[in-house]
Amino acid sequence: MNLLYGRRRWSRSGTARLGILVTRFFISHASADKPLALELKRLLDGNAWVDLHELDVGDLLLKQISDGIENASDFTLLWSESSAESRWVSFELHMAFIRWLEDSAIAIRVIRLDTTPVPLYLRPFLQARGATDAASIAKALAGERPAPHARKPFLNRNQEIGAIEEALYGVDVRALFVCGLPGIGKRSLVREALTRLTIGANASHTISVTAATAETELNLLVSRAVGGNEVEDGSGVHEALADALAKLEQFAELGGIWVFEGVEHWLREDGAPGRILSAILEGAYAREGYSRLIILTSRRRPRIAQVESRVSSFFLNGLAAPHGLMLLKNLGASQPDAELVSVVKELDGHPLALEVVAPRLPLTAADLREQRHEIATDLVDPSTIAPATWLMLELLALADGPLAGEDLAAMLETDADGFKRDVAEASHYSLVVYDGLGSLSLHPLVRDYFLRSFRSSPKHKERTARVAEYMRTAVERLQRTDPQYVPSLLAAVKLLGLAGRFDEARDLRGGLTGTLTQTALELYHERRYAEALPFLDEALTGIDEVDRNTLQLKAKSLAYLGRLGEARDLGDHLVEANPTDPSVLRDRGRIEFIGRNWPDAISFFQKAIPHRHNPAQLWSDIAQARMRMDDWTGAVAAARIAIDRGGDTPWTLALYAEALENLDEVEEAERVMARAVSREPANAAYRHRLGRIAQRTGNSALAMEQFRKSGEIDGNYFQSLLSLASMLADTGELDGARTELERAMRVPGVPMGVSKNVEAKISLLSGNTSGAASSIAAALDDVRDAANIALAVRVWIARAEAGEVSTGQARAQVTSLSKELDSHDQLRSVLDVSREFPQYF
Repeated sequence: MNLLYGRRRWSRSGTARLGILVTRFFISHASADKPLALELKRLLDGNAWVDLHELDVGDLLLKQISDGIENASDFTLLWSESSAESRWVSFELHMAFIRWLEDSAIAIRVIRLDTTPVPLYLRPFLQARGATDAASIAKALAGERPAPHARKPFLNRNQEIGAIEEALYGVDVRALFVCGLPGIGKRSLVREALTRLTIGANASHTISVTAATAETELNLLVSRAVGGNEVEDGSGVHEALADALAKLEQFAELGGIWVFEGVEHWLREDGAPGRILSAILEGAYAREGYSRLIILTSRRRPRIAQVESRVSSFFLNGLAAPHGLMLLKNLGASQPDAELVSVVKELDGHPLALEVVAPRLPLTAADLREQRHEIATDLVDPSTIAPATWLMLELLALADGPLAGEDLAAMLETDADGFKRDVAEASHYSLVVYDGLGSLSLHPLVRDYFLRSFRSSPKHKERTARVAEYMRTAVERLQRTDPQYVPSLLAAVKLLGLAGRFDEARDLRGGLTGTLTQTALELYHERRYAEALPFLDEALTGIDEVDRNTLQLKAKSLAYLGRLGEARDLGDHLVEANPTDPSVLRDRGRIEFIGRNWPDAISFFQKAIPHRHNPAQLWSDIAQARMRMDDWTGAVAAARIAIDRGGDTPWTLALYAEALENLDEVEEAERVMARAVSREPANAAYRHRLGRIAQRTGNSALAMEQFRKSGEIDGNYFQSLLSLASMLADTGELDGARTELERAMRVPGVPMGVSKNVEAKISLLSGNTSGAASSIAAALDDVRDAANIALAVRVWIARAEAGEVSTGQARAQVTSLSKELDSHDQLRSVLDVSREFPQYF
């Protein structure tokens, strides 16, 4: 293997930076092809700057190979029978393939030396076939670089890069916030700007902030970045933060630039900086001199009351139409320009949305509108992704940390070629990114989606345990100085916790308050409240400001475990210490909500309203509590206020529609629910509710459409499958009704009272009255609700009309069942049949 070094540089006025475009080759080859590779090196010297290093197998080091590929512009693979069998070539190709996924991806160029078949995943990179001499290969390499998946162009961001440059070389701004919607390109913009404006790999360090990044986690991440030692295990949070701040200061004093990605996790509910971000900003404000800038990306704009002159921010918008058009064309879209421009406008120029939608074009206007909403929520079309790739994405979502390719392939039970195909497919749909450490990770915008998908699997606990074990083993084999050690450690602690191995998680590293609390939060979301408590207790520091969020989560966990007395005591303590904190007051209300004490829950929600910048969510909470009290008028009023104040989330719209429906305002309920579905089209429950409301308004076509789509979204959503089967039966499509009923019956937990009702209806409409009688009897044994009783009336009448039972017996049964319906105030449900067969009533 040969390493040829060079770097692409751009000259830019005003930055004291000047360079020319230089090509660097990394030539991967088998030992048998070494003479050819050396001759190729000699020929390449004539038209490119080349610095070739020979590495003997005994001297081969991971870091040398990694650095060579990282610094190369072109990865050239001499493909032959020998290289196809070489483990080292396979290893180098794997690393180059991962880097190819980056925004600044390496160009992969395959030169086929003999007749050895080229694997499918490498064929797009094939540049020369049957080349046997160095001269022809050098000529091919001197030509055009291969087109497939070259470096993604960076479009229409010169103004924003200029703003970063102005802040970087100015003397006033100490903190620059780059804000924008998820997936809009904040991180890519900052990385591109620093690539253009700085020299050297160590000119800047990037810290990726998550919800689990507390003081000790920050200390580990900063120490890893600068190559220093972290604080000792068991150190307090104040010591950990002080040490981290000192390291931040030292690097900045040397002219280094710190980048913090995702600092919305460090903002308080009102947008003000939390304790960690405040400390970092104060350190930046205090520094004097040239180039002391820190850059921060956030989904939310910060609310900073003082020293505004030291802080600057801008909001990153979508691409303009011409640049969005260029992006779509670079991604392979071939439709006319006018059509592509309309796509850009429909998606507001959102770069990631354009990347996701490009492979699916052309789309009708209606499909594009629906695709827009799907992109805004899930970004994923499940029908286009292979099952193996889907599982890989789920495992990446669960790990949320560096998984070795070999380990990931082992968990997927696939070979190297299969793994590369899975990675290529995920990359094609812009679902994975390269994390800079040689590992794949999910785009943050889709992690929650695939995590929810993973948790819905019946095997998720077994798989969690397996991934946890892989990650624990990885931590044990890594040196503490390895760049992957800290992210692997943080991921392992959380995974071991999710696998129910608290003691092992705690023993890996103490003091990880953020990771412990985040692990507890994920257990809380899985309703594993008892398992969450040890993590919460371990995360407590005895410092009120640090412990507040942890104690709030503990109080809610205790409430769900039925320990309401303890939950209320803890909640009251938090309220006493933080009487104007809206999140504390809201969580105190949630404790009463969990305890079904609706009036007190509403009281706490109302107390929180004056202290919250936007109280829309609190009005939604009040609407939900009033619905539980059957106060539909109050629920409508509260939901309306929430919506008017900008809280028109799909959840609030669904609450509002349900309250309207219970007030028999079904037309308005249908309109509102349709709006909720348009905002979150991949929600099977929302589509089902819209279908049920549409049934009440008489809009059968809409009802059937929504039930059908609900079942397509979630094949386990039996409610929609059964509703669709019932409606198909009513329209005479009995075969279709039986098909949907069979689908529903395969879902675990389908209620007998509902499924047997539909089965009885299908039998009745098929003329099988005895089968209908058997099915409705089973339904009534499960639940005697109005729907089953009304259908039983019809079955008894049909049996009498068919001569199976006497008229007198049927009349007696119908009379008894009608009285039961009357007690439910549902006698109207058999009004039509009483008019048709009055002799039975």
